Amino acid sequence: MKKQIAILGSTGSIGTQTLEIVRENDDLQVVGLAAGSNVDLIEAQVREFKPRIVSLQSEDSCNELRVRLA
Repeated sequence: MKKQIAILGSTGSIGTQTLEIVRENDDLQVVGLAAGSNVDLIEAQVREFKPRIVSLQSEDSCNELRVRLA
């Protein structure tokens, strides 16, 4: 069974390094991502890791991400 994790600050330096570790370990599954306002990077992360839950700092950023992922 895979260990499920959520990454807070996924677009920051520690978050992106943590996702590198996830890429190298098949026993980890990302179920949640949270970020500030870097819609470009979190879009790529969502497409790659397919988390169940995604959170962004502002409603405008959330709406932009929702449109991009539709």
